Amino acid sequence: MCNNAQLNWLHQFEFAGYYAALHKGLYAEAGLDVVIKEGSPSISPIDEVTLGRADFGISSSGLVKSFLEGKPVVALAPIIQHSPEVLLSLDKNIKTLSDVVKAGPIGLQPGDESLDLKAMFVNEGISIDKLDINIEANGLNDLLSGKIVAMNAWVSNEPFYLKKRGVDFSMIDPREYGMDFYNGVLFTSSAVHKAKPEVVKAFHRATLKGWEYAMSHQDEIVGLILAKYNTQEKSREYLVFEAKTLADLIAVDVIQLGHSNPRRWRHIVETYAKFGIIKFDFSLDGFLYDPNPPPVDMTWIFRLLSLVVLVSGTLAGVVFYIYRINRRLKLANEKVEFSLDEQHQLMDMLTHELKTPISILILTLGQIKDHGVQKNRAESAIADMNVIVDRCQQLDRLEHQDLHVQVGICNVLEIINELMGRYSDQGRFSVVAELLPEINIDPQLLGIVLGNLLHNAGKYSKPTSTIFISAVIANHDGLQGVQISIQNTPGAAGLPDKAKVFQKYYRSPGAKKQTGSGLGLYLVHSFTSMLGGQITYETVQEQARFSLWIPCQFLKFGDNAFVHSRSGA
Repeated sequence: MCNNAQLNWLHQFEFAGYYAALHKGLYAEAGLDVVIKEGSPSISPIDEVTLGRADFGISSSGLVKSFLEGKPVVALAPIIQHSPEVLLSLDKNIKTLSDVVKAGPIGLQPGDESLDLKAMFVNEGISIDKLDINIEANGLNDLLSGKIVAMNAWVSNEPFYLKKRGVDFSMIDPREYGMDFYNGVLFTSSAVHKAKPEVVKAFHRATLKGWEYAMSHQDEIVGLILAKYNTQEKSREYLVFEAKTLADLIAVDVIQLGHSNPRRWRHIVETYAKFGIIKFDFSLDGFLYDPNPPPVDMTWIFRLLSLVVLVSGTLAGVVFYIYRINRRLKLANEKVEFSLDEQHQLMDMLTHELKTPISILILTLGQIKDHGVQKNRAESAIADMNVIVDRCQQLDRLEHQDLHVQVGICNVLEIINELMGRYSDQGRFSVVAELLPEINIDPQLLGIVLGNLLHNAGKYSKPTSTIFISAVIANHDGLQGVQISIQNTPGAAGLPDKAKVFQKYYRSPGAKKQTGSGLGLYLVHSFTSMLGGQITYETVQEQARFSLWIPCQFLKFGDNAFVHSRSGA
């Protein structure tokens, strides 16, 4: 039987995971025959799914409003953790939401698809009925022709076209108004969820695998879209821009793909209620999908058995005593498991809630044109905070076995170059590398390991000193692999203790004068073990050297596998 998936917009990289799941055979492996239906401005995925014309759909955070209004929908997985939706305008006089209202009609999607934008207006005291909303607007064409003064847009889409045309524009981001909502929410109907639970489970699992593949093979999926889904006739350059922009918002290197936080959904609903969009009296029971529901309660069987045993005389007394001992042990284990789960949820909530204000601070500082010492100190402090939050989150996922090795094809030099590109002082790096082939390994875990090592070298080395990086093919115990070494001259923190350097929370006495968590090298050691590799530390001519060896299967030499050398004083 065919299963239809209704997109909420025209074909583009926004739906890369679904294309990957279909064309890499992941849906077929799950026993599913899937048809992906293209969206349009006039199609409501919520209506398509609830009316039975599609089994699955993609929506925004507005899906929860539809649920609370009685629409029988179930949220399966929010793919995009931070919504890319913004309000876009070409009018230089439009700087505030009040300016938008006075200027004229605005193009928004139908139903609840642009609800975070509408909530932004309500937050500023502007009633929805005061907005001149046009749900039939033809996107950029109507904006450029002046038929509308503003429109809902994605930072991964319309800005690219306007920049290519040299057209000035401005964007109003809901996150600046405290509206950090989900987007790209995969959902189904309550009817399908109840009637076909195995189909829903298989589609959910195959889709997440598709997104994992798409995120680690972006160029390949861009090629697939150009070949089979390019109804908008977009260029490769555009699709690459869209892929990189969305990857930052999906944040797969920080947050588990498709993770749905009940507390965050509740915060979204409370935001809507605060603005009068929905009532405060609400319940989310039945809205959030649980891919691993608890087993059926069978305790009545144990009670019946206990009753039977009790009438068995002296032997029954012994059995009942043993049963009580086991019952107490079970309850004690349940309390421990509950406490650990609560700790995991608390860490998840805290790290996510810290990420939002950090993102706002980074955005705000980026708009300040002054490049003085105070701004540099603020940017450095925020960067330190961001790293600490990332490492706490990685530790939480590690200790709750929430991380799994996902082997894919990657290029070591590309990962190193991408990591170095994040630093403003890139001239400090000196890279010497052999011609390395593409390898089979988990690119996400390898990126985290190398990122932590580079951050550690940059933070604890002498300012402006050179950081040396080498990457060579090296065998270990008969296994082929790659060895990457990072070497730097220590700064005020001094050299770490070789016996303690990979211990959790270890920080050298000198390093304690700087901000840090003591988790970076512990995570490096743990993730390296997951990859089957080794990490060692040694001092070479009063310099600290960390050497990472990872076993891998060599593939072909890719186009980007070249010797890269960049050095500075």
